[in-house]
Amino acid sequence: MARQRVTLQANLPHGTFYWVTEVNAGTEEEAVVAAENLFLAEMENIDEWEFTDFEVANA
Repeated sequence: MARQRVTLQANLPHGTFYWVTEVNAGTEEEAVVAAENLFLAEMENIDEWEFTDFEVANA
């Protein structure tokens, strides 16, 4: 297994959401599944969270 950086992207009605994480996985498919599972675990276990970084540009 290798450490892999995974970026998941979801196109939502009002914008695009990205989840970036690192996982140990043997294949690309395993890495994506592991990243999805980590995201779901984070959403289940937090009381409150906020964005800690941003970038603003003229549209």
